[in-house]
Amino acid sequence: MEDTATEREPVVKKKSKLLKQSAAFKEKLDRRGVVYLARVPPYMKPNKAQAMFEEYGKVTRIFLQEEDPSYAKRRKAAGGNGSRQFREGWVEFEDKKLARRVAESLNNTPMGGKKSSFYHDDLWNLKYLKSFKWDNLTEMQACAKRASEAKLQAAMLQSKRQNAEFAELVEKNKVHKHVEERKRKRAEDEGLPEKTNADSKKPLRHFRQKQSISLDSQPTDKALLSNIFANREK
Repeated sequence: MEDTATEREPVVKKKSKLLKQSAAFKEKLDRRGVVYLARVPPYMKPNKAQAMFEEYGKVTRIFLQEEDPSYAKRRKAAGGNGSRQFREGWVEFEDKKLARRVAESLNNTPMGGKKSSFYHDDLWNLKYLKSFKWDNLTEMQACAKRASEAKLQAAMLQSKRQNAEFAELVEKNKVHKHVEERKRKRAEDEGLPEKTNADSKKPLRHFRQKQSISLDSQPTDKALLSNIFANREK
């Protein structure tokens, strides 16, 4: 029994050490703060943005959301730059107090740097996200990805349905042409005149308009008129 207890001691110590490390890591994560970057200047890449933010404190993680590929395609077609551009971003600082201070002090101020810097006159657009964690960003991206996939799937289903309807119309047109061709051949074999579309649209029965009768030219029966007005008076 003593040997068994002695063997379990290293396992218990290792487990206790892992729990302490996990608790310390969780505490470190809870101290972190996230700043939202509402606008990313043109041509700014993640490494450049991180370098600029690290001038104010320790940056643990950064993520810049790339623009929609359709925007880049239209810009390139119009003669603009076709390189990757980013529209918004999230920056995680090691300390939430530092993150709040950076966001409040830099918001709506020039990015500065050397006058020759490409971003010298651009303004920071920052907001500190209270109680926002990096896991929330991961969930947001996952939801956006699922929504995009669902939208793409719906578009594919609609396209498939339209293709099926078009194929059905084409098949019906083929059948109609085949029937018309058989009618034409039968008419040729029987020596009948070929019917045109104009003939098929004519009414089946024709009525000749009768000549109008003028009442002035007919003699008026006074006895008949007197009976009609007599009945009305009654």
